[in-house]
Amino acid sequence: MENSKIVDQKLNQIFSMVKKIDFSRTAEILGIREYNGSLIVDFYNRQIIFSQDGINDAQGLPLTEAVKDVLCQYLLMCPEPRWESSNKLVTLREFSGSGPLFSRFTANTGKIIETTYSGNLEKLIARCLALGGTIIKNASYDLSARFEALSRIPLFLNFNDKEDMLPASAVFLFQDNADQYLDLKSLSSLCTYLTGQLIQEIS
Repeated sequence: MENSKIVDQKLNQIFSMVKKIDFSRTAEILGIREYNGSLIVDFYNRQIIFSQDGINDAQGLPLTEAVKDVLCQYLLMCPEPRWESSNKLVTLREFSGSGPLFSRFTANTGKIIETTYSGNLEKLIARCLALGGTIIKNASYDLSARFEALSRIPLFLNFNDKEDMLPASAVFLFQDNADQYLDLKSLSSLCTYLTGQLIQEIS
């Protein structure tokens, strides 16, 4: 209960900072929509509404504290001006300062997908499509999929199924400017969230 109170207090503090930002300018830079004084943020295949009253899913679905924190950080870190990408794709590990996060991040994402979908490539493809992912042709992988995690942060999943003596492998990739829009902890949370969605309905 005490930890829950601490989390709520932290989120309230962050949200109070969000309410002070220039919604119009932030919407323009981040490519999100402003409507009647609120911001509508596309988060994967969901729409999240920021208003003076709080943070809510447009369909009334629950939002975890982790997701709320990521979305607040996205608005607060909005760069000025917009930070363009060279279109180079990188792993979380390639961002400066990611070392302490990387082992836990790998255990919570890639390894789970490898274990869940080893020998189940078609199910992974179907699940990616169901979550709004776009399948990309890539001769180096059995599956490459792009997800619109946030308006300026696409997230890519590359997966190779097991073959002969080789185990399945999965890796998440970002464009090289992603750390200008979100801190590393929040970027890892984007992957953790998607991993949870990908394995949710596997049987």
